[in-house]
Amino acid sequence: MEMKKIFIFFTLICLTSSTRAQSLKRVKVFCTDNFNIKAAITVTRLSNDPLLVVDALKNNLVESGFKVISEKVAKEIIELSNKGAVTDSSFKQEISLGKTTYIKSVYVATITYAWNEYNALIDLQGQIVDLASDGEIVATFSFHQSGAVPVRKPLEITKIIAEKLKQKVK
Repeated sequence: MEMKKIFIFFTLICLTSSTRAQSLKRVKVFCTDNFNIKAAITVTRLSNDPLLVVDALKNNLVESGFKVISEKVAKEIIELSNKGAVTDSSFKQEISLGKTTYIKSVYVATITYAWNEYNALIDLQGQIVDLASDGEIVATFSFHQSGAVPVRKPLEITKIIAEKLKQKVK
């Protein structure tokens, strides 16, 4: 009887490990040839981030060797534009006011995610945009899990994303 309990316990451990490994295979990353892993990157904050996924991604990017620039050093400038033109019989004036944010990195990573009622991450989508190339998307990443698989923590998922980005996965 004791041997049967050990066998069942061992089988459960193997199944759990296999299922956990399978769920991490759900992390998808794609990089273009233009993605330069040595260029500075900023991860934009979310207005609602209860699982702290943005912080997890920043930390894992830094640990993987990326140069991560804090969004806090971005400068927000309010600009006033006053353009006037005189013709033979009239004067036309255009005045505009706008807010511009200047980021000190080449890339900006944006993410969105969903979670369930148990505060478990169930879906994550993201992209990295090259600001120097007119907003070209140079990398994308995603993760999706259902309620049937073990719950993955944002730190685990973002670690795999950072590692695959460093490898420039295609």
